[in-house]
Amino acid sequence: MSTESDYSDSEQSDHGSGGKADVGGLGLAIVDIPTGNDSSSPPLSPAKSRQRSDSESDHSFSDEYSGSELSTQRSDRTPSPTRQKKSKVKLKDGTTLDLTPPEDLLPNAEKRARRHIKHEEVSDAIYELTKCTALTRLVYGDDNWKLAESHTNLAYAYLTLKNLPVQAQYHADIAKNIMLSGLHTSDSSSSKAELLLMLVKMYYVLGRAFTILKKYPESEQNLMKAEKVSDERKKLGRSEGTEKIDLDIKIAIAMAKLFANQNKQAASQGYYEQAMKKVEKNYGNDSMELIAIYQDMGKLEQSKGKHADHDKATESYLQAYSISLSNYDGQSEEVAEASHKLALAYSEGVTVEAETAAERYLDESLGIRQVLYGPHHPKTISSQESLCKLMIRTERQEDALSLLKTIIAAKNATYGDLSEEVGESYKLYGSILLAQGEMEKALRYFKKCHTIQSNLFGAGHRKSKATQQTIDMLLQSPILAAKEGQTKAGQLKRRPRFSANVK
Repeated sequence: MSTESDYSDSEQSDHGSGGKADVGGLGLAIVDIPTGNDSSSPPLSPAKSRQRSDSESDHSFSDEYSGSELSTQRSDRTPSPTRQKKSKVKLKDGTTLDLTPPEDLLPNAEKRARRHIKHEEVSDAIYELTKCTALTRLVYGDDNWKLAESHTNLAYAYLTLKNLPVQAQYHADIAKNIMLSGLHTSDSSSSKAELLLMLVKMYYVLGRAFTILKKYPESEQNLMKAEKVSDERKKLGRSEGTEKIDLDIKIAIAMAKLFANQNKQAASQGYYEQAMKKVEKNYGNDSMELIAIYQDMGKLEQSKGKHADHDKATESYLQAYSISLSNYDGQSEEVAEASHKLALAYSEGVTVEAETAAERYLDESLGIRQVLYGPHHPKTISSQESLCKLMIRTERQEDALSLLKTIIAAKNATYGDLSEEVGESYKLYGSILLAQGEMEKALRYFKKCHTIQSNLFGAGHRKSKATQQTIDMLLQSPILAAKEGQTKAGQLKRRPRFSANVK
């Protein structure tokens, strides 16, 4: 395969049936060059190309330059050690210079990148994929679709492994410019399928990146293009691999999330159902891929506000919980997360049965996380906070206060004394005391909250102002105002301003 931006019409006719095709009307020109071999191989680097052309025109070159071509013509004797090429050379200063050609380094780098991705070693995976991009450019050149594929893989890693949409968009745009700038050739149906799969992934990355960046029109355009190229690839009649099936599912989910962010619930629901059918068809009715889809569908139903069907939303979360139990150990984080989300869905109900179910699943989530992480972990604290809010809702203020003291201690150890998380817990504690009529104690906790917020955001921040308004409202009580005046802080506030003029 090769990429030639100046591929003329006369050259196309020289290739017989090789024709120029605009993929899906997207302006991407691909030329099919029929060959007897249905497998693609990387082109030679410029130096190797010159070496091959020279060796074909003049067979009198020595063994040192003829390489593999001459090795098939002579006897099977082992080459002299002095004539073998050395891949590494040690310099006088002690450093080692690696002379391994890039076409040999590229497959090894790709293999390492796949291994790091499998083991979720994010930084190492990004490093190897970046190296693959540089090596691909050396092997294939600046305009070959293989370089676009390398940039697409790097963009996909930035998006899925590090959740960095700006970097993902940057590399996907480079891949897109490469594909739009020239004429790309495919010498077999397998290479054309590989090229089209790369295009699907490229447009998917752009679509998801734009969605995260809240550029919804651009996101929809690119995801629609991904669907169009995917349909074009199906016309080749080749069996779909796992990567292609997963990409089609991800495109459907991406479209669903895009429309959900735009409050287009009907369109979003349709794409979620489409993704669900594809997962069930290819992976079964209890596939773990269905967990996130069911949870997103429940969240979509809850987003309808007063028109939401909470029973339907709860049913979606319950399905996700059941599938989680069938795929993971009962004491795993996946089960704890599914149980936590199911509890929050039940807490939206208004019946006593729903509140009881919500507390049961929250207790289950909290118990699993305390065993897995201990009391001072953010996920454990998250389950405790949800349980505390449920207690407040069911008018069990004393139980809520007792649990909130535990939460504040855990947050102090996890986030620090002057963290925003601790400040929010102080504010909640003060609100509960205020509801019980304990105005003096409530004032003390609101002041603690205001001190933290003022240190973090400044006194003019909206959060600091809101808390200060609550404090001012409490100080309108004559009893609290009198006690506030007796404190050192109150005396400092009532002290006259300093003046340098002596009267």
